[in-house]
Amino acid sequence: MWKYYAFRLTYLLLGRLPLRALYGVARVAGDGAYRWRREMRDAVASNMRRLLGPDAGEDEVQRATREVFRNAGRYYADLIHVGRLDVERFYNQRFEIEGEEYLHDAKDSGRGAVLVGTHFGNPEMAVQPLAAKGFSIMGLVEPLEPKALSDFTLWLRERQGHVYRTIGYAGLKETIRRLKSGGLVAILIDRDVAGTGVPMQFCGAEASISLGAVDFAMRTGADLIPAKSWRLPGYGFKVIVEPPVEIIRTGDFEADVRSNTKRLLPIFEELLRSDPGQWAVLEAIWKDQPAKERAVQ
Repeated sequence: MWKYYAFRLTYLLLGRLPLRALYGVARVAGDGAYRWRREMRDAVASNMRRLLGPDAGEDEVQRATREVFRNAGRYYADLIHVGRLDVERFYNQRFEIEGEEYLHDAKDSGRGAVLVGTHFGNPEMAVQPLAAKGFSIMGLVEPLEPKALSDFTLWLRERQGHVYRTIGYAGLKETIRRLKSGGLVAILIDRDVAGTGVPMQFCGAEASISLGAVDFAMRTGADLIPAKSWRLPGYGFKVIVEPPVEIIRTGDFEADVRSNTKRLLPIFEELLRSDPGQWAVLEAIWKDQPAKERAVQ
């Protein structure tokens, strides 16, 4: 329970700080975690080596690794701050979006949509300003321990009218119900949270990739819409909503889920490589990790 009490205390102490101050605290916390969480740092650095490629020097790898920790800190700062957002102001002043029409089309047509993305920048924060345009999006997220911590983070995430459910039987059942009723559900593809993913080539090496986004879209007839988001200078976010992906159906459901998932991966490989430090994933993703050249001094 200490994690719950620590985060709840952090929220009580820092929750009314302006975002600039929260990001300052997040930077310090991220730098501290980078320095002292050695095992986690090594895992993130191995991810950065994969994204940056064999020509990247260790200094470049460690700069990107440190930025991942800072962005992870900013994620929690955003979570603490989300209840105080003016979503209309956020949408108009700190948010850029391309392809919003695809969301309206999926919603208005009654087909619904699975929005598939990655842990790049902060996709949860990038969703929040869409509440200003009448969207209520359901996010399927990782359950946390203890349950009190999981429940508290769900409460924070839902402050602007979006809906979040943890991965599990009830969450999966609600996902299907929501899609069949024409709703929008956001699922991230780059971490195999449920442990049910399959090995696929991702950024040049084998990783366990979640099939859930494509599986739900194929089962319900919902649109499958890739969405990319990243942080901008000055506390802003940019989102590009891609056109719906045409789903290939051969009659072999399981094979089709895998093949359609593979077709999504190049979209996100390009995104991750564009600015690796924004990929806020703190565990090693690839089984075959590039060798570490030398230790952090």
